[in-house]
Amino acid sequence: PNLALQVAAARGGLGLALLPCFLGDRETGLVRAAQGSPTRSRDIWILTHPDLKKTARVRAFMTFAESVLRAERTNITGKLNQSV
Repeated sequence: PNLALQVAAARGGLGLALLPCFLGDRETGLVRAAQGSPTRSRDIWILTHPDLKKTARVRAFMTFAESVLRAERTNITGKLNQSV
């Protein structure tokens, strides 16, 4: 499903949209249908071939990806707005 279309449909009053918190929380005019904090529903995996996992470029990417995910943790987990 196209998330941009789901956002547009929800903003247009066509019903509910199941959106990632980092997207839905930033959309003006949209509110969460469920009360309380969202629960974790998916893990994030980075897969690589065993022969490549210790190469400098793969380690650099994994380090970078981890730092971005940690920095954006509140947006990804949906705890951007503590009042929700």
